[in-house]
Amino acid sequence: MEEDYRPNVLPEFKYYKGEDRDKCPFEVYKDVRARYWWGEMMFGNLAETEEAIKGYSVDVIKWRKWLKEHVPNQSARFLRENTDRQLAIAFYIVLLYGKWCPYDFSEDFIYDY
Repeated sequence: MEEDYRPNVLPEFKYYKGEDRDKCPFEVYKDVRARYWWGEMMFGNLAETEEAIKGYSVDVIKWRKWLKEHVPNQSARFLRENTDRQLAIAFYIVLLYGKWCPYDFSEDFIYDY
C-alpha cells in the first residue's frame, strides 16, 4: 500500500483538510471557497506534491513581481498574507480554473484566497 503523502502538505491549505472529494464543506457554485477547496484538493492529490510546490515556486517569483507591477491595489494584501508555498498552491488553482473553466473564469477570485 502506498504511503499517504497528503499530511505533509495539508497544513499549507486554508480550505481543504483531507475530506473525500465529494464532501466539500462549502456550497458549490455559490461560495468561492468551494473553488479554493477543490483546487487545494486537486493539488493535494498530485503524486509529487512537494515537487509541484518547488516547480510552481519558480513561477511564483515571476507571478509575485507581475502582480506587484500590474495589480498593486488588489494584490498587496494577497501577497502579504500568503507564504510562497501558499502562493504556489494559489498559482496552481489559477492555472487549473483557467484551463478547465475558461469561460467562467476570472482570476480576480484568487485575491480573496
